[in-house]
Amino acid sequence: MSRTVARLLAESMEAHDVDQVFCVPGESYIGLTSALIERNSIRLVVCRHEAGAGFMAVADGRLRSRAGVAMVSRGPGLSNAMVSLHSAFHDATPLVMLIGQVERKDFGRLALQEQNYSRLLSDVTKQVIEVNEPEQAAEAMARAFHIAESGTPGPVAVILPEDIFDEETDAEVDAARPRVISGP
Repeated sequence: MSRTVARLLAESMEAHDVDQVFCVPGESYIGLTSALIERNSIRLVVCRHEAGAGFMAVADGRLRSRAGVAMVSRGPGLSNAMVSLHSAFHDATPLVMLIGQVERKDFGRLALQEQNYSRLLSDVTKQVIEVNEPEQAAEAMARAFHIAESGTPGPVAVILPEDIFDEETDAEVDAARPRVISGP
């Protein structure tokens, strides 16, 4: 069944029992915001500042022992939210942060607010997952939740280029993976 990547991502969040996402609406992920509003199954909590959205997602993850979810725009949006990633990392709190990125055709061209997120976030996340092809979207979400919630919990960043949301894909939703719990 063919669908847009935005819809596939929304369905992937539903498959991982996400019931609320904290964000400051931004152009770099407007396609996903639209899909979430259309589906109306996940509460979109609009915040005034990305730091607030990040910390609300951290609190959600800490209180419910599962990954909280935040969405932020590229560049300044992520910069505002980075302290929440740092806190989640050092407090072992599960968090999945979806981060907008420039269009794929602009990678490496120093486009407005483009950043190398793998380098920037390497010290404050368990992993940075970049989704550069539509077929990677569902697997990336499943991996992000699995890594955020398994072993020592912590934050995972999922990087989503602005132009990927309207792409069509036949990829299926990846089911939630079993949580790995460390023993003594």
